[in-house]
Amino acid sequence: MSDPIHIKFSEGTVLISLNIPRLDGASASKIKELLKADFDPTVKKAEIEMGSVQFIDSSGIGVLLGIYRKLPSEDSRVTLHNVQPGILSVLELLRLQRIFTIA
Repeated sequence: MSDPIHIKFSEGTVLISLNIPRLDGASASKIKELLKADFDPTVKKAEIEMGSVQFIDSSGIGVLLGIYRKLPSEDSRVTLHNVQPGILSVLELLRLQRIFTIA
């Protein structure tokens, strides 16, 4: 049985798998806690698997932006994978596709 939120560091990249239906206050706190404990300062890229996420609120947006801010400003990239249409609409409404790469 795997954790619903899995974080792995590999060769300058943080791989985050969100096997959760909601990226909200509770899950955002858990992600922040996990990243705070182990964040590797050599990380330049974040790859976030979001295929299971059906709902996102301001806390979820905040944690995504927090991940982006943890990376060095030059050469940093956050890629969101398998973003559901409802989540994509929120990201586009907030113009966050300018910051995040949507794959």
